[in-house]
Amino acid sequence: MEDGSPGLPLAVDMDGTLILTDMSWVSFRRVIIRRPWMLPGMILKEFSGRRAEWKRDLAERLNFSPSELEYHAGFLDWLTGEHAKGRELVLATASDRLVAEQVAGHVGLFSDVMASDMSYNLRGSKKAEALVSRYGEGGFAYAGNSKHDIDVWKHSGEVIVVNPERGLLAKVGDDADIVFE
Repeated sequence: MEDGSPGLPLAVDMDGTLILTDMSWVSFRRVIIRRPWMLPGMILKEFSGRRAEWKRDLAERLNFSPSELEYHAGFLDWLTGEHAKGRELVLATASDRLVAEQVAGHVGLFSDVMASDMSYNLRGSKKAEALVSRYGEGGFAYAGNSKHDIDVWKHSGEVIVVNPERGLLAKVGDDADIVFE
């Protein structure tokens, strides 16, 4: 990056990283409280390996404003600086695309959104595969916060840890290039 280049494309996780909550729980609380009859179907989908489907079910019924969410201020400031330098920023999240696109639109820094959809849950190794397919092995930086992100960091060229869950820094160790606590 010292040569004046903007750096590797940066994939940013949303839940717990860009925002300080998990949109699945926000969606669950806001939708299920008003529609408790949806709960048995969600449980059935979860236990039959169809998590992406129940995420979409919630996303289609969720009414929220991205401005109401709590963002990681220090990390968002850094992302704004990286965007100003010309770095490609992609929101890469296991949250449903309908929700992720609203958040990305509100933030205004992302050139693209990679997210779960009705049939595909973009989490862990699946997120790693999607990013490697797009950018190549080691051809991207990744910012995340949880044990599910370790699979992605194994294939990234830069490891950025944001708001790490308990014990994560010990697992990542010296592989972390940048840490936002």
